[in-house]
Amino acid sequence: MLSRIAGNLFWMGRYLERTEHISRFAQAHYFFSIDAPRSIKKEHILESVLNMAGSYVEYIGSQNKMETMEVARFIGLDEFNTSSIKHSVVKARENARGAKDSISSELWESINTYYHYINSMDAAKFEEIGIYDFSKKVLEFNSVINGNIDNSLLHDEAWLIIHLGQHIERTTQVIRMIVTKINDINRIPKKEYYNMLELFENVNLLKSTEAYDMSKIFYREVPNVSHSLEFLTLNRNFPKSVVYNLRHIENCLLRITNLSKHETNSLEFYASKLLCSVQYAMIQEIEKEPLAFYHDLLNKVAKLADMLETKYLQY
Repeated sequence: MLSRIAGNLFWMGRYLERTEHISRFAQAHYFFSIDAPRSIKKEHILESVLNMAGSYVEYIGSQNKMETMEVARFIGLDEFNTSSIKHSVVKARENARGAKDSISSELWESINTYYHYINSMDAAKFEEIGIYDFSKKVLEFNSVINGNIDNSLLHDEAWLIIHLGQHIERTTQVIRMIVTKINDINRIPKKEYYNMLELFENVNLLKSTEAYDMSKIFYREVPNVSHSLEFLTLNRNFPKSVVYNLRHIENCLLRITNLSKHETNSLEFYASKLLCSVQYAMIQEIEKEPLAFYHDLLNKVAKLADMLETKYLQY
């Protein structure tokens, strides 16, 4: 496979995955803003969405007020915001078009339909349908596209490259969500209602990652912050956990190279070493300095992506 085609497939997978996570985080926080106690300011909830998407500085530079609809439009439709859903959908379609001969017509049509839906959305229509319906539609498009990736493609190199993009992006986004919510919890005043507010933030993290129901089943109770960090980082069977995705990244790389042994400075060795360092970590170790742990992990995942780009995607 040409490096150019591999790069198109990889970034198509990343951009599509990005739209799903940003949309779900925004949707969860929209409901959170409705149900949250009065002691949690609306501005803090909106800042949380912007921080997770990496758009806080850009938004503050272009807007005067923290308004729910303005933040939602900035995250959803602002074409100049490189973290917006619209920007990512446009980029996903460009990359899909560049690799059109390597994907199915069903996959291309679902991505193209997604693009035209987003591109036809203006501010007036967005305000009319509302944040919830927009986010729901985005998630529905992603669900159809993911189904076409898995059910209409050969599970060959092209499929593996797409999945590498998806799993690297999912790992990145889940870590960003965790970091954002740790920061949100850390700024809650240690007063009378601290435990209740911490629970609200924690449940919101689980809802944002579709982990609320499964974590309750796993722990047989409403998970606390420690449970949530453990579940989203170390659980080997939950599709949004860090370990689950690092394991699939390793598997994709090993299937592509088809070698039984790798050099110690190779991409595959680094991916396996990163997986081992995380899956054998203990939650007690993570909780000692959680922000330091997750920032370091985020940097290592970024390094993994850079190494992959250097080896397979540069041309």
